[in-house]
Amino acid sequence: MATLGTQDDTADTLRGTTTGETTANEPGEDGGGFAGSALATKPLNWIARVKQFWHEVALEMKRVSWPARTEVVNTTVIVVVAVFFFAAYLFVADILFTYIIQGLEWGAQKLFG
Repeated sequence: MATLGTQDDTADTLRGTTTGETTANEPGEDGGGFAGSALATKPLNWIARVKQFWHEVALEMKRVSWPARTEVVNTTVIVVVAVFFFAAYLFVADILFTYIIQGLEWGAQKLFG
């Protein structure tokens, strides 16, 4: 039976084993208590994975085909013109449908009374 408060007990508790039994070491672990546990190596692996991810992002961003300034300006103008066109179209359609519905309501009131 292990005594309370040792590093091995802390590592076992963090691993999820509370009966005092030790778990099998994962490959690459030296079994040296808390420092050799999977819990101690996971943050290092996580940090390494994040570094690798950002390195790959930087490499991929260098390969991106960025548009020229004139192309960006031209497409922006097209988008703004299209937005104003469709806004005007929907405004006119809304007014037109409002008059049609009001006319139908007025006709239904005259007919059905």
